[in-house]
Amino acid sequence: MIIPRSPQPSEAIDVSEQQPVSVIRTAISDLKVGVLLPFSDAKMVEFYRGFLMAADSVRKAGVNLDIHTWDCGTSVTQIEQLLPKVGELDVLFGPVSATQIPAVAEFCRERGTRLVLPLWSGQPLADYPLVYNATAPNALVYEAAVRSLMNYYADRNFVVVHSGSSDNRGKILVETLTQNLAQRSGMPRVLELEGNDFAYESAFNQFRDNMILLDDSSIRSLNILLARLKDFHRGHSEYRLSLIGYPEWQDETGRLLNDFFTFNTYIISSFYYNVLDEKTKHFQRTYEKSFRTPIAQNNPRYAALGFDLGYYFLSGISSLGDTFEQMQGTLHQEPYQNWYHFERSTSGMSFSNNFVQFIHFTPESKIELIR
Repeated sequence: MIIPRSPQPSEAIDVSEQQPVSVIRTAISDLKVGVLLPFSDAKMVEFYRGFLMAADSVRKAGVNLDIHTWDCGTSVTQIEQLLPKVGELDVLFGPVSATQIPAVAEFCRERGTRLVLPLWSGQPLADYPLVYNATAPNALVYEAAVRSLMNYYADRNFVVVHSGSSDNRGKILVETLTQNLAQRSGMPRVLELEGNDFAYESAFNQFRDNMILLDDSSIRSLNILLARLKDFHRGHSEYRLSLIGYPEWQDETGRLLNDFFTFNTYIISSFYYNVLDEKTKHFQRTYEKSFRTPIAQNNPRYAALGFDLGYYFLSGISSLGDTFEQMQGTLHQEPYQNWYHFERSTSGMSFSNNFVQFIHFTPESKIELIR
């Protein structure tokens, strides 16, 4: 039997030279937070105010937040001058300018800092596993939307309306829908926006629900389509017609609400701000009291966006610590406007928010959210 001998004094292990053991934090009570925004933009000022309201809510839960904020402008030169001033952080929010993002993303990768991009809608970034894109590219949003359409409504008659001036959003959505239908039940029917009554009747199915999709997200094309559908509906009330809409259509809700109800409209959107909800009204009152100004009537509301995004990450990282990337799906959300469901396509890629919903305006004059 060989018995290992004890080390001699001269052979004693130097503990001081050993590498420290990395400890996984399952919660963080003290968060170091950075914010990079162009405050010359009124929308970003409103976003930041909503963010500060979220920070106050998180502090009330017992979390200490050390927040450092910089006005980063929009140029590459401005961001390069600022980055040396940014210390070690748990999470950094911003910037919003696409030209500044590469430098900031590289800065965060070198330090292992989470980077949250509030408004950038570019493609996921390779080799940036701690970058979070809160505004997913249209292709990802519409792919998720079409999957939902196929899950719920694949048996309906889909009709694509050519406007003659299709935009990029409409092109992506129509192509994604067409590809999915081709794999399931066949190609959608095609209708020219300026077609006559016979053309509309030929495209629609009298015995099935008809889902109508414009290849153009513009309000001008929507107005033309609604006028044509009203004319058609007066002479063919037996046809069941539904519209598939774009996020921009939310801006027209006040003017077109009855039309949306009449044509059973489904608006695809990653956000929804319900001005009639009591919780939302309370948020607006608190904002106006704190900053002595009303929330701007934009879609999305930037104050709510700042709150929802800030609260998701500040509360989430504080409660989950270093396990946030793996456990964020367990977070309970009650946002005012923006929901978050972050995924990445492959290992090492940045995260993208793939959340999508349908804002459904029913013929019974009700609004429901289909998620």
